[in-house]
Amino acid sequence: MFNKSAKYYDALYHFKNYDEASEKLHTLIKQDNPGAKSLLDVGCGTGKHLEYMSKNYMVEGFDINPDLLEIARSRCPGVPFHQGDMVNMELNNKFDVITCLFSSIAYVKTLENLYKSVARMAFHLNSRGLLFIEPWIYPEKYWVGKVTANFVDQQDMKISWMYISEIEDKLTVFNIHYMVGTPEGIECFTERHEMGLFTHEEYSDAFNKAGLDVKYDPKGLFGRGMYTGKK
Repeated sequence: MFNKSAKYYDALYHFKNYDEASEKLHTLIKQDNPGAKSLLDVGCGTGKHLEYMSKNYMVEGFDINPDLLEIARSRCPGVPFHQGDMVNMELNNKFDVITCLFSSIAYVKTLENLYKSVARMAFHLNSRGLLFIEPWIYPEKYWVGKVTANFVDQQDMKISWMYISEIEDKLTVFNIHYMVGTPEGIECFTERHEMGLFTHEEYSDAFNKAGLDVKYDPKGLFGRGMYTGKK
């Protein structure tokens, strides 16, 4: 996923206010772990959260996609970035805060992988460390058969991307059709995105099994909710 669209990622998600979300997250960290100094963003994408969080923390990033990481390294020079799968993440450092934002956790797809991923993140926390996870849509709220269209309208770039919300077993499936226009020409391509559907109870259970005390905020940073675990 994002193998074709990575270079357009920031334009595609122009509607997300990373500055505001990062300020909210910083406030939450100060409330629950005011001495926190280090932060790892798992599923960091192009590094936009880290661009803001680096003002207050020593930050590192982790993502599975090398193209997104290339953009992140350019955006945040000097910040350590690691490529790998969060399901079996193994780093040398531990952190005061670990984040997994913008529903990145759903890309692990299966319940088994959810438990493994949360456990690996919990393992990399320092004592009293905090884990923040923004969930994906819950099964009872997922819309099947809905047609979604999004648009980017910049001076030198126009993008139309459209998909129909589908479901296969416990996966949300989006076969996204893109049309991208730049001064160099117009290209069309598709990407298949698969994201796991997990219940509120399953997210909470994953935190508990990982040895974390968990609390839930139904609003979160972006209206999708937020799970906070404390080691």
